[in-house]
Amino acid sequence: MKFNTLTIFIIFLTLFNVKGQTGKIIVIDSKSKETIPFAHVCFEEIGTSNKLYHVTDKDGLVFNTCQLKSIVAISFMGYQTFIDTIKPNKDYTLELLPHIFDLDQVIVTGSFKPIKADQSIYNVKVLDNRLIEQKAATNLSDILKDEVNIQVTNDPALGSGLKLKGLSGNNVKILIDGVPVIGRMGGNVDLSQLNLYNVDHIEVVEGPMSVVYGSNALAGAINIITKENLHSTYNSTFSSYIESVGKSNLNASTSFKKGKNSFSFAGGWNYFNGVSFEKDTNRSQQWKPKEQYNMDSYYVRNTEKSKLKYQISLMHERLLDKGDQQSPNFRFATDRWYRTIRLTNRLEHNHKIDNNLYVNMLGSYSFFNRRKLSFYKDFAENTSVQINDDESSDTTIFRALTYRVIFGNQNPDKKINFLTGADLNYEAVSGTRIQNEKQTIGDYALFTSLVVNFSNKLSFQPGLRAAKNTNSQVPLIPSINLKWNVFSFLNMRASYTRGFRTPTLKELYIKFNDSNHNLEPNEDLDSEWGHNFDLSFNINTDKTEKIHFSNVEFELFYNRMHNKIDLAVVDTANNKQLIYKYVNISNYNTIGGKISFKYNFYTYFDLGIGFGETGTYASFSKANENLNKYKFSPETSVNLSILVQRFNLKIITSYKYFGENWQFNIGENKEITIGYMDSYQNLDISLMKKFFKNRMTVTIGAKNIINNKMIKNTGRTSDTPHSSPEGSSVGYGRVYFSSISFNIYK
Repeated sequence: MKFNTLTIFIIFLTLFNVKGQTGKIIVIDSKSKETIPFAHVCFEEIGTSNKLYHVTDKDGLVFNTCQLKSIVAISFMGYQTFIDTIKPNKDYTLELLPHIFDLDQVIVTGSFKPIKADQSIYNVKVLDNRLIEQKAATNLSDILKDEVNIQVTNDPALGSGLKLKGLSGNNVKILIDGVPVIGRMGGNVDLSQLNLYNVDHIEVVEGPMSVVYGSNALAGAINIITKENLHSTYNSTFSSYIESVGKSNLNASTSFKKGKNSFSFAGGWNYFNGVSFEKDTNRSQQWKPKEQYNMDSYYVRNTEKSKLKYQISLMHERLLDKGDQQSPNFRFATDRWYRTIRLTNRLEHNHKIDNNLYVNMLGSYSFFNRRKLSFYKDFAENTSVQINDDESSDTTIFRALTYRVIFGNQNPDKKINFLTGADLNYEAVSGTRIQNEKQTIGDYALFTSLVVNFSNKLSFQPGLRAAKNTNSQVPLIPSINLKWNVFSFLNMRASYTRGFRTPTLKELYIKFNDSNHNLEPNEDLDSEWGHNFDLSFNINTDKTEKIHFSNVEFELFYNRMHNKIDLAVVDTANNKQLIYKYVNISNYNTIGGKISFKYNFYTYFDLGIGFGETGTYASFSKANENLNKYKFSPETSVNLSILVQRFNLKIITSYKYFGENWQFNIGENKEITIGYMDSYQNLDISLMKKFFKNRMTVTIGAKNIINNKMIKNTGRTSDTPHSSPEGSSVGYGRVYFSSISFNIYK
C-alpha cells in the first residue's frame, strides 16, 4: 500500500512539473545582436481562439507559456513585425529586423494589403513615427518642410500649403487612412490643421495617381496613416510640446485590445499665442493666435479573413485676427474670429476571399465648417459688438460623401494580378459667398489595372479610369507603370499618366469680398489636363546582415500641363484693391529631378543628403520646350543623426537650402510676369534621450536657428493674394522647444 501511494505521488509530481515547464524566448536585434526590452509579444494557440499578450523584460526575455503549437507575433517601434510558429515549452532566440530606411517600411497606398515600400510598383517615400519623434514635428507642415522637391508655403489667413514637383496643392491628393481631406481654402488644405499626435507614418507617393485616386492627384498623393493597436492588451501615451514663442500642445491616447476587438480614444489641445514682428503698439499680428482641439476614436474587429474598422475624427480651431486701433483717437478696432470644424466618419471593411483574392470597401462622410465673425471693439467703453453684414460675417460649409470598393488579387508569385474598383465622390458647398448660396459636384468612376509579372525582376502595370463628372467632361485616363529589378541592389521605376483635374467648387463658384480679398467666381473654367512622366533609379546595399547600409536614389520628372488653373488680376477696385479671378493658363510645364544619398552605421550614425531642382514654364500661347525658357529653383537638404552610446543620447540636425522660388503672375491682359522670393536657409537641432526603460522620451532643441522671418519678394510670389509687398512669411524667428512623451503598455 505504501509503495502504491509513493508511486502515485511521484507520477503526480512528474506530471505537474511537465505541465508547469515553460520555455524562454529571447528577442534580439538581428544586426547588432543586442536584446530588445519591452517588445510586444502575442501568442495565439493554433486551433483555438486563445491569445496571450506579454512584454519582454529589460533583458529582452519573455516566457513561452503556450500549451499548444502557437503563432507568435512580436512588434516594436523601428522594427519589422516578426511572425512565426513555435512549439510549447521550447527555448527560442528570435531576431527582429530593424527598419533602416523607408525602403523597409510597410505601406498600404495603392495596394490591397500592406507591402514593403521597395516592393511597390509606385515610388513611395515613408516618413515614419521615429522621424516624427526625432524632429518633434507636431503637424504635417513640420514634417514635410525639410523634404526635397516639396515646398511648404505659409499664408497669414489660410495657413500652410504645399507644392510637390512644382505643382500646387490642388494637384496633390491629401488623405487620412485613404479618405480625402476636404476644406481647401485658397486651393490648399491647411497643413497646420493636420496634427501628428496619433500618426503611425506618412506615405508620400511621388508621381501621378490619377487612375487610382482621380482628380487632385496629378502631382502625387500624401496618405497619413494613423496608429492602430495590433498587439497590446492596453496602451496609453501622454505627450506635451512647448515652444518659446508661446506655443503649447498636450496630447493623450489610450487603446485596448480584447480578443478580436480593439478600441482607441485620443485627444489633443494646441495653443499658439501669435507672433508680431512690429515694434510699435499695433494689435495685429503677422502670425495669428489660434487654439485647436482634436479628438480621434476607432473600433476594429479583426478575424482570420476580414477586418471591420470604424473611425471618427474631429478638429475644432479658433483663429483670431486682431485689427489695429483706428486713427485719429485710436478708440476703435475691428477683430475677426475664424472658427473651423472638420468632422470625418469612416467605415472600412476588408475581406480576404481566398489566399490571394481580396475585396476592400471604404465609405466616409466628411463635414467642414468655416465661420467668420467680425466684432467692432470700443476700448473706451470696453465693449465688443458683432458686425452682421455679409462681408464681415459669413459661414462656408463643405459636405462630402466618398465610397470606394476595390476587388482583385495580389500575389507576386503569379504572372498576372488585377485590381478593379469603383470610386464615388459627392461634394456640396453652401454659404453666402457661394454663387446661388449652394453648389454641388459629383464624380463617379470605374478603374482597373493589371500587374503583369514577366519574371521576379520585371513588372508591368497598365491602368485605365473612366469617370462621369456632373460639371465637366472627363476623358479616359490611362496610366503605365514599370518596375525592373535590374540587379539585387538596383531597381528602376518608370511611369506615364495622363493627368486630369476638374475645377473645384471654390474655383467655379466662390465670391469672396472683404477688406483683404476680392475674388470673383469663374463658371467657364476648363479642366486641367496633361501628360506626366516619372523615372527613378534606386541603388541599395544588402541591409539584412550588415550594420553598414547605403542607398542612392536618382529621379527625373516632367509634367506637361494644359489649362492650368491659377489666379489672375482682372481689375482694380476703387483704384486701391486688386480683383482676382481664376483663369486657365494654356501651357504650364514643370521639369526637374533629385538625387539623394543615405548612409547608416547601425545604430550609431544616420546621414541623408539630397539635392533637387524644379524648373517651371508658363505661357498663354506657346508650349515652349527650350530649357532656357524655364525658371529653375534648387534645393539641398542634409539630415544627420548621431547616437552617443555612453549617454544613450541622440543628436539630430536638419538643414535645408531653399533656392530662388519663382512664381508666374498673371496681369489684367493675361500677360505673364515673373516674380521670385529670395533664397534662404533653415537649420534645426535637437537632442533626444529615453528614460525609464524607454517608456519616457525627452527632446529639447532649437528650430529656425538662422532666425528666418520674412524673405524678400520681387513681384508677387504667392498663389493667393495675401502676400505682403515686403516679403513672404516663412517663420516666426528662432524658437526653443521641449517635448516629453510617456508610454504605458501591457
